[in-house]
Amino acid sequence: MIHYFDDISKRRLTRWVFGWLFLVLLYQWSADLMISQLESPVLLRVDLDLTYWFVHLTGIGELLRSSYKAALSFDLLLMIFCITAVVFPKRIIFPILAGVFFLVYCVLLNSYQCWHYHNLITLILLVIPFCFRSLKTFSLLFAGLRYAVAYIYASAAIWKLFRGSVFNEGQMKWLIEHNYVDRLAVQGYEMNFLENMMFQLSNYSTLSSIALIIGVAMELSFLVAFFTRKFDRYLIIIGVVFHLITAVLVDVSFLQLWILFVVFLPFEKIFKPLKY
Repeated sequence: MIHYFDDISKRRLTRWVFGWLFLVLLYQWSADLMISQLESPVLLRVDLDLTYWFVHLTGIGELLRSSYKAALSFDLLLMIFCITAVVFPKRIIFPILAGVFFLVYCVLLNSYQCWHYHNLITLILLVIPFCFRSLKTFSLLFAGLRYAVAYIYASAAIWKLFRGSVFNEGQMKWLIEHNYVDRLAVQGYEMNFLENMMFQLSNYSTLSSIALIIGVAMELSFLVAFFTRKFDRYLIIIGVVFHLITAVLVDVSFLQLWILFVVFLPFEKIFKPLKY
């Protein structure tokens, strides 16, 4: 069953999503990950992603790379468009501009880092429904987004199962050690109690393998979303717990993506339903 949003509930949801996006960008800024903070990178990686090629063919990457003022203006405009979408949720132009600027930002950041930064790129999907004025179109797209989010998590589990990595006894041991190696390489660095406890887990191959299997099972549980909405509230809990575990065990945080779980909220209870 599709929940059809009314104008009031759509405005509230717009404020939630773009308010979160604004906070994410504040974090990116504090971590020196905005385009103006990359210090004119000279290397880039686009692979075979046509979206990346298209963005770079426009020349905007070269412009922002070579001009600090242009890069700073781009960063500020991105922040402004997000906050104006929160302040003026009925003006559809602001979500559109914020979405376009955020897409370009993600492409350029990933290109110049020579790494596809998974923590942000998925948020682009969340922006798409807000680029349409029609409430019916918005509702249908937002309902479709629920399946897209479920696919992201379930497919990650299926990929691990297909490759057989989940059954590799040393896989989790390698993940833990690999993701802590940059810290251990720093001369004089001392791990805190929690880090030391997690790192010691890698010495117990059976326990670390069980932890990996549990993580894959949590991802695989999102398959249930394709058949029923009955367990949506539990999927939110599973998703948050999963990311907390990955943050602790393998030092990989996906805090920015927690807003994706909004698609599993029972909006028919939160907002007054609107029937067409």
